[in-house]
Amino acid sequence: MAIEASYTKVKVTPPLGLRLGGYAHRLGKPAREIHDDLYARLLMLTTADAEAVIVQLDLLGLYRQDALMIREAVSKATGVERGNVIVASTHTHSAPETIIPMWPNTLPYSEGERRLYDEWFSGVVGKASEAARELNGTGKAEVAVGIGEAGGLCFNRSFKGGLVDEELPILVVKIGNRRIALLNYACHPVCNTDLGFSADYSGVVYESLLGRGVESIFITGATGDIDPVRKGRGYMGYLGESLASVVVNVLGSLRPIGHTMDVVNIGLRLPARVVDGELARARYEEALKRVMGKGGLPNEPTESIWADEDYLRLMYSDEEYAVSKVSEANIDTEATLLRLGDLLLVAIPGEPFVETGLAIKSRAVELGFRVTMVAGYVNDYVGYIPTKASFIMNTYEARLARWSRVTEEAEGLVRGEVFNAIKNIK
Repeated sequence: MAIEASYTKVKVTPPLGLRLGGYAHRLGKPAREIHDDLYARLLMLTTADAEAVIVQLDLLGLYRQDALMIREAVSKATGVERGNVIVASTHTHSAPETIIPMWPNTLPYSEGERRLYDEWFSGVVGKASEAARELNGTGKAEVAVGIGEAGGLCFNRSFKGGLVDEELPILVVKIGNRRIALLNYACHPVCNTDLGFSADYSGVVYESLLGRGVESIFITGATGDIDPVRKGRGYMGYLGESLASVVVNVLGSLRPIGHTMDVVNIGLRLPARVVDGELARARYEEALKRVMGKGGLPNEPTESIWADEDYLRLMYSDEEYAVSKVSEANIDTEATLLRLGDLLLVAIPGEPFVETGLAIKSRAVELGFRVTMVAGYVNDYVGYIPTKASFIMNTYEARLARWSRVTEEAEGLVRGEVFNAIKNIK
């Protein structure tokens, strides 16, 4: 059986008034403008062996229960087994707070804000379901892969002069006259830092390729410790256009791949840190008292807030207090592997470090895979999954917060389970 495929997309742009996620310096302020629309993009692949749907969302991330809502809705609409629906967020820091609402104790949501958010997110699930129903009209497709290289755009923020992943793996699915490129690149989408909604640099990639007649689905790689070399909307444009140019250059040298497909879900139980509630509350109240004694938080967002140790202490004590309200010592989640011919997609439910991503790619090459994509922020969000070196050096990503709850053993567990699964799937 030849491979069949179908693709669709739908806007999920939020209304103004929702808070933006990913940056604590925004101080709970709502979005004031829309720089560019946010989308959900869905690609369905069918072979003689299996069916799968990749759902890519221009969102900060999704916790397991929210991703599960979308997986179930898409499964119901398409008939594809729920476990074969892969929901990936790009992790743009200019989308709503779908994960880690900042300042939960200091600046909690009002009832109106919560209602606005719930209405919007319910709409996202509904739109994904409606879009999925359009995927039932699959058509014969040609699939090919290639690997580009995009150097000098990012840096390792945790380990000075450390590793980066400059590969840009590409899967192109051609359905009639349409070309859909599935892209994977390891760099935090954190260029835009103001109060405007934006898909960040991946949105620039999308628009640039669309102008060249190519639809694209961007899946963010192992970016836990990788940032763009600069921030700002100017560099956002430069980064996005640079990646789009690499894609265009690779389109002429793609190689066909086989149509054998498998999807494997790997159950993971990751050890998490537990915090004493009374101690955490006392530290938080003391930090809040110090900040209120100097006039409280600034009225307007500014990144310079972190030059003040009192503000930084308040943010982390707020986080620690929030973590103390979660008593579970383990996080139950899953990773997913999708094999299509000799292409392998490894999807991880959090923020793996680039060191982890490169190790997975190396193992996949040893086992004969021509192209490997390692994606974070898929089907769940467990926060950073730092390497042991990060804990030893006490880097930002290892410091306790809701975005960093797992222990130093977690990365080894993820890596080991993925290695075993790659061996078995091959």
